[in-house]
Amino acid sequence: MTSHQPKLRLGILAALLLATGLSACNRNDTQASQASSNGAPSASSSPQAMRLGFIESITGPGAAYGEAHYKGTRLAVDLINAEGGINGQTIEIFAEDDKSDPTAGINAAKKLISQRNVDVIAGSSASLVTIAFSRENEKSKIPLVVGVAGSPTITNQGYDYVWRVNVTDNQLDAKAMEHFFKDHGKRRFAFLAENSDYGKPPTQGAAELIRSLGGEVVAYEEYNRGETDFKAQLTNIRKQNPEVLLVHGYYTEGSIIARQVKELGIDGQLVVNMGQGVPKFAELAGNAAEGVIFPTNWAAGSDPRHAAFELAFKNKYGTQASAFDAAAFAAVEAIAEAARRGGGNSAADIQKGLAMLNGSETLLGPIQWDSNHQNDGKVLLARFENGQIVPAQQ
Repeated sequence: MTSHQPKLRLGILAALLLATGLSACNRNDTQASQASSNGAPSASSSPQAMRLGFIESITGPGAAYGEAHYKGTRLAVDLINAEGGINGQTIEIFAEDDKSDPTAGINAAKKLISQRNVDVIAGSSASLVTIAFSRENEKSKIPLVVGVAGSPTITNQGYDYVWRVNVTDNQLDAKAMEHFFKDHGKRRFAFLAENSDYGKPPTQGAAELIRSLGGEVVAYEEYNRGETDFKAQLTNIRKQNPEVLLVHGYYTEGSIIARQVKELGIDGQLVVNMGQGVPKFAELAGNAAEGVIFPTNWAAGSDPRHAAFELAFKNKYGTQASAFDAAAFAAVEAIAEAARRGGGNSAADIQKGLAMLNGSETLLGPIQWDSNHQNDGKVLLARFENGQIVPAQQ
């Protein structure tokens, strides 16, 4: 093993899982994690231990993302602690539910920083929440490592203490549209975006890319979160006969849009953003999800080197890992390796170590930070098939 590889070796994850007797559960955290909800650290609390804060959408409309964030991060912590922890100390967990709400996220960050005295925060799974609370990390000089939320705004704010291991929604949407233009010869593209900082920047960026490549943006429509009737926008789109329709938003509205796309007989390829590439989308959309494609930064079965992680995840939770589970896991990988390289578990040590991670491997591939602390990773395509997520044929 070289010095540029994380100490948490993926090849031994399954063995660690079995050796430590980790149970197949969804919400049974360690005592330290449970302490985050009752206001007091556990009796095993150690001042030398890394105090890792999680902000995640356990309730609210983004709960499906929060659940993936929970599962991926807790599996990583369990395995790291089973291997002896970081710099000789176990990780202590302090978690807060942001309720999928930016104001709740800000309050969660303030609580973790000022009351829990965390050394680092991972989260949130929701972009708008992360944008809102990340200023608290910057003011307090507490590193924030994002693994799931995808809005480009998160790392475009010019903050020194915000880092993201997953690629942005801009990168994902643009690569997907470029694929259909260059590899499938599609020329007529339509876009339907949530009218927010989550939906508009990546969708507008993808539309601009298509124009720059010589393609035609035949329709661009928007909707508001919480709406349930999209037939006016979709009727306008249908009139333009697009070959590809990209819908960027959350699965709550996106699944309804998919059903209405089918009802209106829009024949173009339906593509949704990675945020909708979750089992809940297929559950809500029903047979309208069949054949829907989405870009992603990770897919089960796409890399044999990740087989141990996939097995460990399935043994613990009884389900196949998703891209969001893997990305959340990768955020903790990055935090752990940063503490090792920085020489300690304090906020200053972790911040120092994060800047040293270029070339370090995670489940999402090697880290390559840009000047905004944004990782430049790979983009894959996946599709819904018989209610399951499978790699799409390139």
